Amino acid sequence: MFIDYKIKNNIERMGINVFSKNYVSSTNDYLNYGYIRDQAPIIVLSNNQRHPRGRRGKKWVNFQGSSLGFSLCLRFNKSLNEYLVLSHLVGISIIEACKALGDQTLTIKWPNDIMQDDKKVCGTLIENLIDSKNSFYSMIGFGFNISIPDSLINFIDGYPANLNIEKNNVDLLAGTTASVLLQNISLFEKSGFIPFQEIWNEYMYAKNKNVILTSKDKEVSGKLLGINIKGELQIQTNKKIVNVSDINYSMRLLK
Repeated sequence: MFIDYKIKNNIERMGINVFSKNYVSSTNDYLNYGYIRDQAPIIVLSNNQRHPRGRRGKKWVNFQGSSLGFSLCLRFNKSLNEYLVLSHLVGISIIEACKALGDQTLTIKWPNDIMQDDKKVCGTLIENLIDSKNSFYSMIGFGFNISIPDSLINFIDGYPANLNIEKNNVDLLAGTTASVLLQNISLFEKSGFIPFQEIWNEYMYAKNKNVILTSKDKEVSGKLLGINIKGELQIQTNKKIVNVSDINYSMRLLK
């Protein structure tokens, strides 16, 4: 979708800096520039990402005029090891922001896909840059499907769908998502992960269904139970409960 002043103004009203360029390699890559990163929290917007990417180096397709892609950069004055559940907070925040803007039907598919029924409407990419042993930057890329035409969406790999959000509310999506995430990070720092464990499990895609997780030559299959207090995914196999922390696993339903 076209980035205009309304989107920028809505972000700034949330107390978040914003930087916009018409063309970039990817919005996450643009955060390699220190003068941009040092304005964190800051959102980088672009009308055209030439080389956007997804998790595990996969190419992410940005449909110009039909997708909303942006990156949020945050600075944390603590060790990266204290924020191992950051991706969980991101997923929860996306769903809460979309609910506030009118889409009540979303779930989280491990590790970070946002689903509408059985179709993907949003993906994220989190890349961290350690500044010192007690500080780091997190660069969080978001890709929302907004208005991809039916004639195209049926031929895209991964069974995508568009968000069910009105156009006027789409203009609020970037700022609202970032604002909700900042609030959730603040709550996490005060209260820990326990409040979010229950919320994540409530929003979880395919809970209590049989799934298979694959990563390179590894494979786990069984009943999907939820996440534990550490944020690990729990799978009930024939013999035991297996805890999965590796976000490089991909998941699909078993029929």
